[in-house]
Amino acid sequence: MENVTGWIFYNPLTSFIEQYPTFTQTKDFDPFTVSAKGGTLFKIDPTLNYHLVKGQGANVYRKYRKELPDIENNILRTIVYNSYRDVANTFTPDSLVNNRVGFEEQVEAKLRKSLTDDGFSFENITSNLTPPESLQAMIDAKNTAVQNALRLNNQVAAEKASAEIAVTKASGIARAKIIEAEAEARANELKQKTLTPMLIQQQWIAKWDGSLPTTQLGTSSATMIQLPIK
Repeated sequence: MENVTGWIFYNPLTSFIEQYPTFTQTKDFDPFTVSAKGGTLFKIDPTLNYHLVKGQGANVYRKYRKELPDIENNILRTIVYNSYRDVANTFTPDSLVNNRVGFEEQVEAKLRKSLTDDGFSFENITSNLTPPESLQAMIDAKNTAVQNALRLNNQVAAEKASAEIAVTKASGIARAKIIEAEAEARANELKQKTLTPMLIQQQWIAKWDGSLPTTQLGTSSATMIQLPIK
């Protein structure tokens, strides 16, 4: 048995040819379930893209003695299933849902090695991981609670900041009034020190318009005004 490519002439009575394509193959496997730590079941509906490594056709046939569809539905499906099963068993249900990227990366690394050992080249795979509805509901409720807590914390922080701003503003106004009062008291104190009798007299003279009072009364004097009688 040998690997050949291109146009081949052979005697169908004495030999046969098993053909394996070397271009990219897409295989959509039937869904299956795997369990995370604790036994929670997750649904996997994988679609695998791969191709046969050139020069490995004869080795694949020697090993499995099957056509490619049979290899896909049996050998490759088992490799895919075992990869998901082994990796899923290392994740808790919450971490499997919340860290799907890490889960996918580990599955792909395991698939790449297993397929290479069998003469295939891994390209990519889509997992379509689906958690059980009860777990998804619990996770959604947990995420909602976390979001509400963050929203309340932000609201409390905003209200606290507003209160601090108001206190700071009020303290500033009060301080300004104290400074203003202290300044005014100091000014009055200075005025009292400078108001001598001579200065008061000078200010009185400066404000006098030169007119004498029209009525002058001495001590213990009284003035009576005769009102007209109707």
